Amino acid sequence: MRMLTSVVYTTVATLLSACGQQDPASAIDPRMGLDCFEAHRATLQPGTQFEGIDKLTEDQITIKIMDGVEVVTLSCGLNPDGSVKK
Repeated sequence: MRMLTSVVYTTVATLLSACGQQDPASAIDPRMGLDCFEAHRATLQPGTQFEGIDKLTEDQITIKIMDGVEVVTLSCGLNPDGSVKK
């Protein structure tokens, strides 16, 4: 019984230590990225697709888009409340 308990605790400890921190971009509200995409929509080619958030700083969000040929990045400024500047 002690051997089984020891194996279970060791396994759980190993699994927990293997869990790294989450990718910071995945903790960002995806709505911010979509708002940035919509802010650029008028200047983008038809069929351009939002691919995801690249990074977020205190005053700017950078997103990835597929412009039909390649994945490129676009940036949007942020208001003091964290919303995307239009």
